[in-house]
Amino acid sequence: MFTSTATQQPAPSSSLKRLINRHPLVAYFVVAFAGTWLFLLPIVLSQRGSGLLPFTLPDVAFIVLYLLAVYTGPTLAAFLVTAATSGKAGVRHLLRRYVQWRVGLRWYLLVFFGYPVIHLLAASVVLGAAPLNALAQRWPLFFTFYLPNLLTFQLISVLGEEPGWRGFALPRLQQRYGALLGSLILGVLIGLWHFPAYFVPGLILQGPFDLLTEFVVNTFGIVILMPLWTWVFNNAGGSILIAILLHCASNASVSFVFSQLLDLASFGTTAVQQILVWDLVAIVGSALLIIIFTRGRLSYKPNHVSQIADAPLAKE
Repeated sequence: MFTSTATQQPAPSSSLKRLINRHPLVAYFVVAFAGTWLFLLPIVLSQRGSGLLPFTLPDVAFIVLYLLAVYTGPTLAAFLVTAATSGKAGVRHLLRRYVQWRVGLRWYLLVFFGYPVIHLLAASVVLGAAPLNALAQRWPLFFTFYLPNLLTFQLISVLGEEPGWRGFALPRLQQRYGALLGSLILGVLIGLWHFPAYFVPGLILQGPFDLLTEFVVNTFGIVILMPLWTWVFNNAGGSILIAILLHCASNASVSFVFSQLLDLASFGTTAVQQILVWDLVAIVGSALLIIIFTRGRLSYKPNHVSQIADAPLAKE
């Protein structure tokens, strides 16, 4: 009887591993969502979030739960599913792409300067020469505020996302659905993954949110960004480093241009709304141009992406 029990113990693990191998993308998104939402739930329910339960989290507990929510989501899911499907060789391959920096100078220039240029052009449509004059007067902020913010504070959350979204999920979505559709699917899922954070002031919004305006519009913004980010990712040879820097630049550029350079609050509500609309138009236009000029392929190379997604199994 002891022998029978011992021989049957590995079965559940083997069954789970076989299930993950058959459905790696489903397994990945289940773990990514569950890992993040599990630790965000206490924050959402507390007085710091929706206030549904009568308890207030101390600052230390809030920070710990937030960091757990960040790092037990997309990135942890990438390593767990990679280990199950590709073994140690797959994990090593994933880690090497963190330091894949030889991608060409032009992609670094695009990553660091692209978003500030888009935001400044959008603001110039409404404010005329004021944004460019502000840049000429306050250009040192690019080095004293924008780059330090991009390379430090923004990394806290982005390191918990991009190794999963671009490092694991995107290559497999491109394999299955093609570059454009795969990117849009990823954008929708990333938008949904952020949903609980809308209930916690300070994580995405400063106060209560309206489901139709903030959540839907922000999710649309994420979805429309995905072809642009996929195009950069594919041209950078699947570099996780470039994906991380691009995501950090997206976040850091907003506060750099709209708070530090322009101080949008001083221009009035109407001007701010117009600038945000033109900013969205500029991003949508950039995405459409990339889609048109690449004929929807977004520089997708099936053989190269296949090598990224299907790392060889380690010889255990």
